[in-house]
Amino acid sequence: MADFAPNVTARYKLHYNVAGRIHTMMCRAARGTSFAPGATQCAVYLRGLFQAMAGLLADDLSFISAEFALTDVDIFVPAPLPAGVVGLVSAATFSPQDTITHATFSGRTLGGSKGNVKLYGVQFSPDTTTSGTVENDFVINASELTSVANAITSLNTGSGIIVGIDNQALIYHQRATLKINDFWLKRVRQGL
Repeated sequence: MADFAPNVTARYKLHYNVAGRIHTMMCRAARGTSFAPGATQCAVYLRGLFQAMAGLLADDLSFISAEFALTDVDIFVPAPLPAGVVGLVSAATFSPQDTITHATFSGRTLGGSKGNVKLYGVQFSPDTTTSGTVENDFVINASELTSVANAITSLNTGSGIIVGIDNQALIYHQRATLKINDFWLKRVRQGL
C-alpha cells in the first residue's frame, strides 16, 4: 500500500467539549473539494454521528470551533460548526473512567486504507458486573445497540463525500470498540 502525505485530501477538524473535556476529531473530504462545500459536508457528516449517539452523550456537549484545510495545503482556516446536538445523559453521572473512554468506529476503503473516528463523552459501562451487558467485551456490534447501528449508518451515508487518506470511500465495520485513552488516563492519574 502506498504512503500518502497527510495533506493529500482536504481535512476538517472539529473541536468539541463533552463530559468536561475538550477533544478534536477530523474527517477527510475528497481530494480537490473546495472550501464551502467541503466544510459544510464535513460538518453535516460529523453532526450525523453525534446525533445518532445523542442518547448516550453527556449533556454538556458543545461544538467549540472548526477548521478546514484544502487539498495539498497545511494551513487550516476557521470553518462552520455543525448544528448543535443535545446529549441526553447528565454529565454529572460520568465517572473519571467514562470521561476518558472513547468509542471507535473503524473502516476501510476499497483500496485497503484504514480510517476511524473516535467519539468521546459516550457513557458505556464495560466494567459492569451485570452478565450479558453488551459492553462487557468492549465491542458493541450494530445488532446489539440501536445507537451504534444508527451511527454506523450515518457514517456510511457520507461514503464518497468523506474519504480515507487514499481518496476512496470509507466503509465502516458494523461495530464500535471501547478503549480508555492512554493520554487522558495519564492526565487523570496526575489529577488533571
